[in-house]
Parts: sequence; C-alpha cells; structure tokens
Amino acid sequence: MNSSKNSKKIVYLGMILLIVAGLIVVALKGFYVGFLFGKHEIIEVKVGKKINLDEVNQICDEIFSNKKYSVKELEVFHDSFQINVESITDEEKLKLVEKINQEYGTEETVDTLTVTTISNRRIRDSIKPYILPMIISFGVVFIYMLIRFRKINGVKIVLNFIVKLLLTEAILLSIIAITRLPVNDLVINLLMVIAIAELICCLSKSENKLNEYNG
Repeated sequence: MNSSKNSKKIVYLGMILLIVAGLIVVALKGFYVGFLFGKHEIIEVKVGKKINLDEVNQICDEIFSNKKYSVKELEVFHDSFQINVESITDEEKLKLVEKINQEYGTEETVDTLTVTTISNRRIRDSIKPYILPMIISFGVVFIYMLIRFRKINGVKIVLNFIVKLLLTEAILLSIIAITRLPVNDLVINLLMVIAIAELICCLSKSENKLNEYNG
C-alpha cells in the first residue's frame, strides 16, 4: 500500500515538474510555431489540366531546396495547386514559372503568377474561433452530466473531468514547448480531439457506474 502511494506521489511530482518546466519555457521563449504561422508567401497556380503533387513537390525541391514549403491541391478538378513557402525571390519566381510551363505546357509569366504575402499568425488567433463553440458544447454536456449522473454525484464527476482534462492538456502543451515541436493547425486540432476523447471516456465510465448503482 505504501509503495503504491509513493509511486503515485512520484508520478504527480513528475507531472508538476513537467508543467512547471513547460511554463518556464513558454515564458522565456514562447511556443515554437510552424512556418505557416509565421510570415510567408502563398503562390497559387492554375494549369488547366490534372496535376501530380509529386511532380510539383519535385519542382519545389529544386527551387526552394533550402526553404520550408508545403504544397496542396486547390480545386476538385485537380488542375490547381497552392505553394506555401517561407519566402520567394524574383529569381525563384522566374524558375518556378519556367518549370511549370515546361511541365504542363502553360504560358505563365512572373506577372501572371499569383503571390500573396501572409503576415505572422498568432496562436491565440487560430484558437479563437474554436473557443466559443467548445465552451457551449462542453457546457451543454456538463449540464446533461449533472442531471444524468445526479445519483452518483454528478458534480464530482464533472469537476474530476475538468481537472483531469486541464492536467492532460497542460502536460501535452508542456511537452510541446520543451521539445520545441512546431505548433500548427494539426496540433491545435489534436488537442481538441484529445479533449473530446477524454469526454467520451468519462461519459462511458460514468454510465457504467450508474448502471452498477441501479443494479
């Protein structure tokens, strides 16, 4: 029994130290964000025929060999693509146009190339659209839990869930901050998925307890 308690204390202490370390890193350096959150260029190209993203990536590898970039299709007809890149010079624009014309038989020029500069994007600006819907959704579920599980202390269940969720998210954010993993839309969505998974797990366990209580 004592060894079990000691193990739990060690685990809790480890989690506290991890969160504190994460807070220190965030306070000193902030989160490390992916290049799509920083200032970058967006290039949109419509070739008018079916594209192969592997071919586009090969072109970008040649032109932006020392820069971070990403490529994605834009339309359902698979004839347009978008390149996100840290920066692009006039020389790189010219090379890109030449490669595209050579590969797809188009007549693009540097002047017809659509290039848009995107300014720095803050993490809180990316999270902001999700805050209100998440609060409303979780609020409705919490009310349901309070009513549904009133016989087995629904208030305690809700409070325990909130504490557990905050602890889980804090640990994950601390690991992300300490390891300097880039924060991007994928990470933000992952954190929300984990929160929903935690909620589903809590509801499932509470239903089992309620069934046991009712015999």
